[in-house]
Amino acid sequence: MWQGSPWDDEGIAELAEIEDADELCRRLLESPWRWSSSSRWREAVYLLGRVRGTGTLPVSFLALLLCTCWRWDRVTSKLIAGLEGSGMLAEADLDELAEAFLGDEVVIEYPFLWVRPQGLDLGEPAVHIDEHTMARAERHPAPPLRRWAAARTLRGDPGKLDGLLESARSLAPLHREAVLHGLIDSADSLDESDRRRVVQHGLRCGVGRVRRAALDRLCELDGPEVAIRRARADSNRSVRAWRPSVAPRSPGRQQPDQSPAG
Repeated sequence: MWQGSPWDDEGIAELAEIEDADELCRRLLESPWRWSSSSRWREAVYLLGRVRGTGTLPVSFLALLLCTCWRWDRVTSKLIAGLEGSGMLAEADLDELAEAFLGDEVVIEYPFLWVRPQGLDLGEPAVHIDEHTMARAERHPAPPLRRWAAARTLRGDPGKLDGLLESARSLAPLHREAVLHGLIDSADSLDESDRRRVVQHGLRCGVGRVRRAALDRLCELDGPEVAIRRARADSNRSVRAWRPSVAPRSPGRQQPDQSPAG
């Protein structure tokens, strides 16, 4: 699985020695920016597998902390696809993750002394901290995580389309467009009228790759000639260069799920 030592820095090597899921969660909450950036998303999958089944916290919570850890923020699409394909998370765990990634923000509240049992040394005046003192941490799902979450949610329940479109409006542009991309990914789960609605949203999107994805769906619905004419009218050169990549599919035909792209 690994070429050379997978633990090439002290911080991640410490995590690899942890044998309890609760302790791993604590460490990830304590130091979300501690470790250098890495493109080796399998590190996170390995860590989850090492402690899965231990501790008291839900495995979905640990997966959320791993997916939103700064170390792997450049490979979140590969990481969430790896976790989903690992078989270590139940369908209900993946659904919980998707719900969390679609929220405007993810705020975690926890006892302060759980993360910092030694308390704080802030000098005078002393700050009173006891077992009732709570701390808050914000985690920020990267756009690929939102894309994956939107695709999974829509695929599981096409009736949630309106709610997904509405909630996406409150997100920052890159995140809103990632949600829309995920809806296009899973448009096969929709009837034709809703599929056309998603395509129109995609064609109006400000991101070229989302418009290209929408053109793929338009090609399926109305044929390559219509999609090519729409592409040629686009202001973006990469969109104008779009061409059908596969033969058009019939509206009701199901296709294999696609992993999100980073």
